[in-house]
Amino acid sequence: MFSIYDTKELKMPDGSLIDYELIKKYRRTLTIKITPKGLIVNAPILMSNHKINLLLEKKSKWIQKKLLLTTHKEEPFDIRTGEKFKIFDKEIFITLKQGVNNISIEDDRCILSFKNLSEQQKIKKFFLSWIKKYALKYFSQRVKNLCIKNNLKVQAILLSNAKTRWGTCNSKKEIRLNWRLIQSPQYVIDYVICHELSHLKFMNHSNNFWQQVQLLFPNYKEAELYLKENGFKLYRID
Repeated sequence: MFSIYDTKELKMPDGSLIDYELIKKYRRTLTIKITPKGLIVNAPILMSNHKINLLLEKKSKWIQKKLLLTTHKEEPFDIRTGEKFKIFDKEIFITLKQGVNNISIEDDRCILSFKNLSEQQKIKKFFLSWIKKYALKYFSQRVKNLCIKNNLKVQAILLSNAKTRWGTCNSKKEIRLNWRLIQSPQYVIDYVICHELSHLKFMNHSNNFWQQVQLLFPNYKEAELYLKENGFKLYRID
């Protein structure tokens, strides 16, 4: 698909200027995405830059609020003894040692052994592969349990590596869940699952959809607030 990429500036409510990525392509509407890398705007190829700016200025307060969440400074994640990450919002401390490639969890410790400790990139890849498998196993069980509880059925449970979505559900009844969610509290994971299960009945975000979400997960607003305030922190381990 033909696309035009450009970098533009947008004036914030406090008078500051931010750069954003503008992508013009054949589409009908303008969409805004806040990612760990900043603001990305997708616009119709024939929409003028002036009109794009007017639309963005109307959303500037919301954009600035969301961008502030991405500026939370975290130390780079390296696989080393003493480094920590989270599973179900519980801090897990890594112990790195030489040995046969293996990872195990013992209470609040992650014992990671690797044949060549000088190969940091390979160790990181090994760790990410492990945590994704861990996430898929847990997600699969929770989806199955929630489906049984609510008399619902899905065709497949898959992992997502999306940068802007925590989950998706398509017309084939396939549920995809962002693997990074494994770091969040269990109730947050359940909310995202219930959100996507609600799409089995309503493939939109209508009032009927949100009523269905509330039926499956009454305290969904609490989980949404957690993701709004902490979501970008879940990308630290990438």
